[in-house]
Amino acid sequence: MTAPAANTNTSSGRPCVGIFAGASTPNDPAIIEAATQLGTLLGKAGYNIAYGAGTQGVMGAVAKAAQAAGAEVTAVVLKKYDYEEQLPGARLVFVETEQERFKELTTRNSPVACFAMPGGAGTLREVMQGLELAVYEGGPKVVLVQVGTYMDGLKASFNASVDAGLIKSQHADKLQLWKVADGLAAVLPATAPAAPATASKFAKKP
Repeated sequence: MTAPAANTNTSSGRPCVGIFAGASTPNDPAIIEAATQLGTLLGKAGYNIAYGAGTQGVMGAVAKAAQAAGAEVTAVVLKKYDYEEQLPGARLVFVETEQERFKELTTRNSPVACFAMPGGAGTLREVMQGLELAVYEGGPKVVLVQVGTYMDGLKASFNASVDAGLIKSQHADKLQLWKVADGLAAVLPATAPAAPATASKFAKKP
């Protein structure tokens, strides 16, 4: 599969980013704080988001903050979890498998990047798949949100692989380590001023 080129293919005309994050609530409150800040920054900067659905944990914090800041939110829901609470007004897309969800997160509305929060095995899988898609198929770059040192090892391993010639140097920017305090301009193109998105009230039924 080749990812489509980035564009503003959302109902509001705003560009989109994908979110890799988990539904667990971490012991470290700094992670939730960073997730909330990320969502707020994206919404205020004129970006919409696609994420793994639900209202809980790290992914829920990003989505709620983004929506509150004006973003249109697409929740990609695994059908086995269709009983879970969803963010009111979010656009719902139902899928059968984790792989289908990953495809939606990385292709729906042609995201310009995918942001990865510190997370568990599922988030790490998405990061690795996202990196593979970015390097080999021109998919959106992966931005690791740095909170403490959670993501440092991933970036260090990637850099070492580039230095060793295992990953071509032209792909060195496909995985970036970024702090919320650095601002979105460090990793995303500026967007034209956009009116806040109108929350969708429909769902794609299974």
